[in-house]
Amino acid sequence: VRVLPVAMTNAIYSIRNLVFYRLNLVSTLSLAALFCVRSSAFVPTTSIVGPARPSVSLNGVNPNEKRDVDPNNVFQSTWSGGAFANQDDAAATIASKIKTVKDLGWTASPKRKGGTRPRHRAYGGTNEQPIQKKPNYDETNENCPEKWLSLDEFYGLVGDSSPAADTVFVALAGGKSCAERDTCEKRLDEWRSGPRGAFDAAAFQRSVRDGRTDLAIGWGLFLSVTSFFASCIVFPTNPGAKALESGLSQLQSML
Repeated sequence: VRVLPVAMTNAIYSIRNLVFYRLNLVSTLSLAALFCVRSSAFVPTTSIVGPARPSVSLNGVNPNEKRDVDPNNVFQSTWSGGAFANQDDAAATIASKIKTVKDLGWTASPKRKGGTRPRHRAYGGTNEQPIQKKPNYDETNENCPEKWLSLDEFYGLVGDSSPAADTVFVALAGGKSCAERDTCEKRLDEWRSGPRGAFDAAAFQRSVRDGRTDLAIGWGLFLSVTSFFASCIVFPTNPGAKALESGLSQLQSML
Protein backbone atom coordinates (compact mmCIF):
# COMPACT_ATOMS: atom_id res chain seq x y z
CA VAL A 1 0.00 0.00 0.00
CA ARG A 2 1.46 3.32 -1.01
CA VAL A 3 1.71 5.76 1.89
CA LEU A 4 1.44 9.42 1.03
CA PRO A 5 3.82 11.88 2.68
CA VAL A 6 2.41 13.67 5.69
CA ALA A 7 2.59 17.03 3.93
CA MET A 8 0.60 15.75 0.93
CA THR A 9 -2.00 14.12 3.18
CA ASN A 10 -2.44 17.34 5.10
CA ALA A 11 -2.76 19.24 1.83
CA ILE A 12 -5.50 16.87 0.61
CA TYR A 13 -7.43 17.24 3.84
CA SER A 14 -7.04 21.02 3.61
CA ILE A 15 -8.41 21.01 0.07
CA ARG A 16 -11.32 18.80 1.15
CA ASN A 17 -12.14 21.11 4.04
CA LEU A 18 -11.88 24.11 1.76
CA VAL A 19 -14.30 22.51 -0.73
CA PHE A 20 -16.84 21.83 2.02
CA TYR A 21 -16.39 25.38 3.31
CA ARG A 22 -16.99 26.80 -0.17
CA LEU A 23 -20.07 24.62 -0.65
CA ASN A 24 -21.52 25.76 2.66
CA LEU A 25 -20.73 29.37 1.80
CA VAL A 26 -22.39 29.06 -1.61
CA SER A 27 -25.39 27.38 -0.03
CA THR A 28 -25.75 30.14 2.54
CA LEU A 29 -25.43 32.91 -0.04
CA SER A 30 -27.86 31.17 -2.43
CA LEU A 31 -30.43 30.76 0.30
CA ALA A 32 -29.98 34.35 1.46
CA ALA A 33 -30.25 35.69 -2.09
CA LEU A 34 -33.37 33.67 -2.78
CA PHE A 35 -34.93 34.91 0.47
CA CYS A 36 -33.99 38.54 -0.17
CA VAL A 37 -35.32 38.53 -3.71
CA ARG A 38 -38.56 36.77 -2.91
CA SER A 39 -39.13 37.79 0.71
CA SER A 40 -41.46 40.58 -0.32
CA ALA A 41 -43.91 37.89 -1.46
CA PHE A 42 -44.50 37.00 2.18
CA VAL A 43 -44.87 40.53 3.53
CA PRO A 44 -48.52 41.57 3.84
CA THR A 45 -49.54 44.99 2.58
CA THR A 46 -52.30 47.28 3.75
CA SER A 47 -55.32 47.24 1.49
CA ILE A 48 -56.57 50.65 0.38
CA VAL A 49 -60.05 51.10 -0.99
CA GLY A 50 -59.95 52.92 -4.29
CA PRO A 51 -58.84 52.49 -7.90
CA ALA A 52 -56.36 49.77 -8.71
CA ARG A 53 -52.72 50.72 -8.53
CA PRO A 54 -50.92 51.12 -11.86
CA SER A 55 -48.58 48.40 -12.96
CA VAL A 56 -45.00 48.71 -11.78
CA SER A 57 -41.71 48.05 -13.56
CA LEU A 58 -40.66 44.76 -12.02
CA ASN A 59 -38.63 41.90 -13.48
CA GLY A 60 -38.92 43.09 -17.06
CA VAL A 61 -42.63 43.99 -16.91
CA ASN A 62 -43.35 47.15 -18.87
CA PRO A 63 -44.84 49.94 -16.68
CA ASN A 64 -47.18 50.95 -19.52
CA GLU A 65 -48.89 47.62 -19.93
CA LYS A 66 -52.63 47.50 -19.26
CA ARG A 67 -52.62 44.90 -16.51
CA ASP A 68 -52.15 45.05 -12.77
CA VAL A 69 -49.04 43.43 -11.30
CA ASP A 70 -48.90 42.90 -7.57
CA PRO A 71 -45.22 43.30 -6.54
CA ASN A 72 -45.92 41.15 -3.48
CA ASN A 73 -47.03 38.19 -5.59
CA VAL A 74 -44.05 36.15 -6.80
CA PHE A 75 -46.08 34.49 -9.57
CA GLN A 76 -47.24 37.82 -11.01
CA SER A 77 -43.90 39.61 -10.67
CA THR A 78 -41.92 36.87 -12.44
CA TRP A 79 -42.05 37.02 -16.23
CA SER A 80 -43.72 33.83 -17.51
CA GLY A 81 -43.78 34.34 -21.26
CA GLY A 82 -47.54 34.75 -21.31
CA ALA A 83 -48.14 31.33 -19.80
CA PHE A 84 -51.54 30.70 -18.18
CA ALA A 85 -52.96 33.89 -19.74
CA ASN A 86 -54.91 32.08 -22.50
CA GLN A 87 -54.03 34.72 -25.09
CA ASP A 88 -52.41 32.50 -27.70
CA ASP A 89 -54.87 33.60 -30.37
CA ALA A 90 -54.09 37.26 -29.74
CA ALA A 91 -50.39 36.38 -29.76
CA ALA A 92 -50.77 34.72 -33.17
CA THR A 93 -52.36 37.93 -34.48
CA ILE A 94 -49.33 39.93 -33.29
CA ALA A 95 -46.88 37.40 -34.72
CA SER A 96 -48.65 37.32 -38.09
CA LYS A 97 -47.83 41.03 -38.54
CA ILE A 98 -44.08 40.39 -38.16
CA LYS A 99 -42.88 39.52 -41.64
CA THR A 100 -39.10 40.15 -41.48
CA VAL A 101 -36.49 41.13 -38.93
CA LYS A 102 -36.89 44.72 -40.14
CA ASP A 103 -40.16 44.73 -38.24
CA LEU A 104 -38.11 43.91 -35.14
CA GLY A 105 -35.66 46.79 -35.52
CA TRP A 106 -32.87 45.19 -37.55
CA THR A 107 -32.93 47.43 -40.62
CA ALA A 108 -29.20 47.50 -41.43
CA SER A 109 -27.02 44.79 -42.96
CA PRO A 110 -26.24 41.85 -40.64
CA LYS A 111 -23.24 42.19 -38.34
CA ARG A 112 -21.16 39.50 -36.71
CA LYS A 113 -22.80 37.60 -33.88
CA GLY A 114 -20.08 38.14 -31.30
CA GLY A 115 -19.05 35.90 -28.43
CA THR A 116 -21.50 37.15 -25.79
CA ARG A 117 -24.92 35.54 -25.48
CA PRO A 118 -27.99 36.85 -23.66
CA ARG A 119 -28.34 35.31 -20.23
CA HIS A 120 -31.19 33.08 -19.21
CA ARG A 121 -33.67 34.90 -16.99
CA ALA A 122 -33.01 32.45 -14.16
CA TYR A 123 -29.27 33.21 -14.21
CA GLY A 124 -29.02 36.97 -14.11
CA GLY A 125 -30.92 37.74 -17.28
CA THR A 126 -34.00 39.27 -15.66
CA ASN A 127 -32.43 42.73 -15.42
CA GLU A 128 -29.82 42.35 -18.15
CA GLN A 129 -29.46 45.20 -20.62
CA PRO A 130 -29.12 44.44 -24.36
CA ILE A 131 -25.57 44.41 -25.65
CA GLN A 132 -25.95 47.76 -27.44
CA LYS A 133 -26.55 49.46 -24.08
CA LYS A 134 -23.43 48.00 -22.47
CA PRO A 135 -20.16 49.95 -22.14
CA ASN A 136 -17.80 50.25 -25.13
CA TYR A 137 -20.48 49.33 -27.68
CA ASP A 138 -19.86 51.34 -30.85
CA GLU A 139 -22.28 50.69 -33.70
CA THR A 140 -20.07 52.63 -36.14
CA ASN A 141 -17.25 50.10 -35.68
CA GLU A 142 -17.28 47.53 -38.47
CA ASN A 143 -16.33 44.80 -35.96
CA CYS A 144 -19.21 45.73 -33.68
CA PRO A 145 -21.44 42.71 -32.84
CA GLU A 146 -25.10 42.57 -33.80
CA LYS A 147 -27.47 44.25 -31.38
CA TRP A 148 -30.09 42.37 -29.37
CA LEU A 149 -33.83 42.86 -29.06
CA SER A 150 -34.95 43.46 -25.49
CA LEU A 151 -38.45 42.89 -24.15
CA ASP A 152 -39.14 46.61 -23.64
CA GLU A 153 -38.00 47.39 -27.19
CA PHE A 154 -40.23 44.62 -28.49
CA TYR A 155 -43.20 46.12 -26.65
CA GLY A 156 -42.57 49.43 -28.41
CA LEU A 157 -42.19 47.87 -31.85
CA VAL A 158 -45.41 45.85 -31.72
CA GLY A 159 -47.34 48.48 -29.78
CA ASP A 160 -48.47 45.96 -27.20
CA SER A 161 -47.30 44.95 -23.74
CA SER A 162 -49.95 42.42 -22.80
CA PRO A 163 -49.36 38.70 -22.09
CA ALA A 164 -50.02 38.15 -25.79
CA ALA A 165 -46.87 40.16 -26.59
CA ASP A 166 -44.99 38.17 -23.94
CA THR A 167 -46.09 35.00 -25.73
CA VAL A 168 -44.59 36.19 -29.01
CA PHE A 169 -41.37 37.28 -27.33
CA VAL A 170 -40.84 33.96 -25.57
CA ALA A 171 -41.29 32.26 -28.95
CA LEU A 172 -38.45 34.44 -30.29
CA ALA A 173 -36.09 34.53 -27.31
CA GLY A 174 -36.97 31.44 -25.29
CA GLY A 175 -35.85 31.82 -21.69
CA LYS A 176 -33.19 34.41 -22.51
CA SER A 177 -33.38 38.08 -21.62
CA CYS A 178 -33.06 39.25 -25.24
CA ALA A 179 -33.65 37.88 -28.71
CA GLU A 180 -30.86 37.67 -31.30
CA ARG A 181 -31.15 38.41 -34.99
CA ASP A 182 -30.21 35.00 -36.35
CA THR A 183 -32.64 33.24 -34.01
CA CYS A 184 -35.44 35.60 -34.98
CA GLU A 185 -34.72 35.05 -38.68
CA LYS A 186 -34.97 31.30 -38.15
CA ARG A 187 -38.25 31.63 -36.26
CA LEU A 188 -39.79 33.94 -38.85
CA ASP A 189 -38.83 31.54 -41.63
CA GLU A 190 -40.66 28.78 -39.74
CA TRP A 191 -43.72 30.98 -39.21
CA ARG A 192 -43.80 31.89 -42.90
CA SER A 193 -43.63 28.33 -44.18
CA GLY A 194 -47.21 28.32 -45.45
CA PRO A 195 -48.27 28.63 -49.12
CA ARG A 196 -46.74 31.76 -50.68
CA GLY A 197 -45.19 32.72 -47.38
CA ALA A 198 -48.47 32.65 -45.46
CA PHE A 199 -48.38 32.65 -41.67
CA ASP A 200 -48.30 29.14 -40.19
CA ALA A 201 -50.10 29.26 -36.84
CA ALA A 202 -49.08 25.70 -35.98
CA ALA A 203 -45.38 26.51 -36.43
CA PHE A 204 -45.82 29.58 -34.25
CA GLN A 205 -47.42 27.52 -31.47
CA ARG A 206 -44.51 25.08 -31.60
CA SER A 207 -42.11 27.98 -31.11
CA VAL A 208 -44.16 29.17 -28.15
CA ARG A 209 -44.04 25.73 -26.53
CA ASP A 210 -40.29 25.46 -27.11
CA GLY A 211 -39.69 28.93 -25.68
CA ARG A 212 -41.78 28.34 -22.57
CA THR A 213 -40.12 24.96 -22.05
CA ASP A 214 -36.69 26.58 -22.16
CA LEU A 215 -37.85 29.24 -19.69
CA ALA A 216 -39.32 26.64 -17.31
CA ILE A 217 -36.29 24.33 -17.45
CA GLY A 218 -33.94 27.18 -16.57
CA TRP A 219 -35.99 28.25 -13.56
CA GLY A 220 -36.51 24.64 -12.49
CA LEU A 221 -32.78 23.91 -12.57
CA PHE A 222 -32.02 27.11 -10.65
CA LEU A 223 -34.55 26.31 -7.92
CA SER A 224 -33.40 22.68 -7.72
CA VAL A 225 -29.73 23.59 -7.22
CA THR A 226 -30.58 26.32 -4.72
CA SER A 227 -32.89 24.02 -2.79
CA PHE A 228 -30.27 21.25 -2.74
CA PHE A 229 -27.57 23.44 -1.22
CA ALA A 230 -30.08 24.94 1.19
CA SER A 231 -31.05 21.44 2.33
CA CYS A 232 -27.37 20.67 2.96
CA ILE A 233 -27.36 23.52 5.47
CA VAL A 234 -30.67 22.77 7.16
CA PHE A 235 -30.27 18.97 7.05
CA PRO A 236 -26.51 18.22 6.80
CA THR A 237 -27.12 14.48 7.13
CA ASN A 238 -29.64 14.20 4.30
CA PRO A 239 -28.91 11.57 1.60
CA GLY A 240 -27.95 14.20 -0.97
CA ALA A 241 -25.37 15.82 1.30
CA LYS A 242 -23.95 12.43 2.29
CA ALA A 243 -23.72 11.40 -1.36
CA LEU A 244 -21.81 14.60 -2.14
CA GLU A 245 -19.48 13.96 0.78
CA SER A 246 -18.94 10.37 -0.36
CA GLY A 247 -18.15 11.52 -3.88
CA LEU A 248 -15.55 13.98 -2.62
CA SER A 249 -14.06 11.28 -0.39
CA GLN A 250 -13.71 8.95 -3.37
CA LEU A 251 -12.08 11.74 -5.35
CA GLN A 252 -9.67 12.28 -2.49
CA SER A 253 -8.79 8.58 -2.38
CA MET A 254 -7.92 8.68 -6.09
CA LEU A 255 -5.28 11.38 -5.58
